Amino acid sequence: MKDCSLPTRKECLAILAEYHVPPHMVNHSQTVAKLAVFLAQRLNENGTAVDVTLLEGACLLHDLLRVHDFKESDYEPFERNLPKEEKAKWQRLHEKYKTIPHELAAYEILKEKYPALALTIKRHRYMALLDEKERPDSWEEKLLYYADMRVMHDKIVPLKQRLAEGHKRNIHMHGSAAQSKINTAKVDPLIFQMEKEIFEKIGLDPLEVTEERIDSYSTSDNPPPSRNKC
Repeated sequence: MKDCSLPTRKECLAILAEYHVPPHMVNHSQTVAKLAVFLAQRLNENGTAVDVTLLEGACLLHDLLRVHDFKESDYEPFERNLPKEEKAKWQRLHEKYKTIPHELAAYEILKEKYPALALTIKRHRYMALLDEKERPDSWEEKLLYYADMRVMHDKIVPLKQRLAEGHKRNIHMHGSAAQSKINTAKVDPLIFQMEKEIFEKIGLDPLEVTEERIDSYSTSDNPPPSRNKC
């Protein structure tokens, strides 16, 4: 029986367009998917099963509602020529989901049609590692979480660099600078532990995994994952 519970890459891009996700956020998500799929393929080669189709879809859609985390006055800096239609869509989404973070908003939107994908996205929340019930558990959840922590804008960078940049940019999401330091002191070591777990299994140094390394990876020996044809 064909599994119709996962979107194709084309369908993911259509969903991003439907929700007017800004181009630079789409670029970020595509790079996250590129890194995560590479790591998944290496894990599969080493005997650890990862659903690449689920993972790629979750990566592409993980920031579906990321714009929701910004105040309306913040729209202009990253979209100077913002079409009225897109701004109106963002304002409606902001009003509807203003009490929850973007990970949970995306989960609410996707959970009925794509439950496994929605749950994977839900668990990429930075603070989820401290939540016994919500922390990433499956390999798909771990790889999305980790890959997102390695991609700064649309570039793959060392984990330490990405975390430093993200903490500076998202300090307001912790409530205060003091609380941010407390939170990051708890979470960051767990992310480095996750990195160690991943790379011990694939036999690479994290710093070896660059965009150039991924691009040179033999696609003839590692064909793209099959897609559902529903």
